[in-house]
Amino acid sequence: MADIKSEDIFEKQIYMLTKATPCPYLKDKVEKRIATEITYNRNIHDELAENGFRRVENWMYKPVCENCSACKSYRVLVSNFELSRSLKRINKNLNHINYKIKKNITNQEHFDLFKKYQKARHPSSSMAKMDEDEFTSMIEISPINTSLMEFRNKNNNLVGVILLDINKNSLSAVYSFFEPDYQSLGLGNYMIIQCLIYGKLKKLKYLYLGYYISQLSSMSYKARFKPGQILYDNEWKIL
Repeated sequence: MADIKSEDIFEKQIYMLTKATPCPYLKDKVEKRIATEITYNRNIHDELAENGFRRVENWMYKPVCENCSACKSYRVLVSNFELSRSLKRINKNLNHINYKIKKNITNQEHFDLFKKYQKARHPSSSMAKMDEDEFTSMIEISPINTSLMEFRNKNNNLVGVILLDINKNSLSAVYSFFEPDYQSLGLGNYMIIQCLIYGKLKKLKYLYLGYYISQLSSMSYKARFKPGQILYDNEWKIL
């Protein structure tokens, strides 16, 4: 008699398609996502990231919208990254701000800065409505190697945080928030610069910065970090 082994459901990756919801980026558009849970198959994370998926808690997702392909995954080639003149200026002006890599455990200080950032930058967004428990879940639930890159000024005040996935050959900036008073000084850009410098020290290949939409000025900052690639027709191409 043939030896028939029972199949473990967790050995198969299951993908789901979400319902259409209003697009958070483009007016009069709707968004659909393909999503999969990776708690029991965390090793698939890097392959999914390579194919344009993003992580939120223990899920990976990718937009699969009908009649729209505006969202393009964006990553920076870490080893080839060089500071432009404007980025050198930002790096110099904010060199009094230092960072530490910490375990992805949140606290009241993080949450207060997050709420201040949302109120100033995205007051009508769904994230602005997040309570402390939801915020804690976003930071602390992760089946892979995830840390906080915590930025403090010379007075040791918290001014910025990046939720950072540290993968086998890449980094992924899952989410970041910072002190709104530093916006005019380019703190958000400075934080990404430090991610790239850190990636170089660790000899990593890529820094994933999420999705890039060319017609949105709020996402134009990503293109400042070069050489950058977008995922187009399932191929990574220099932007």
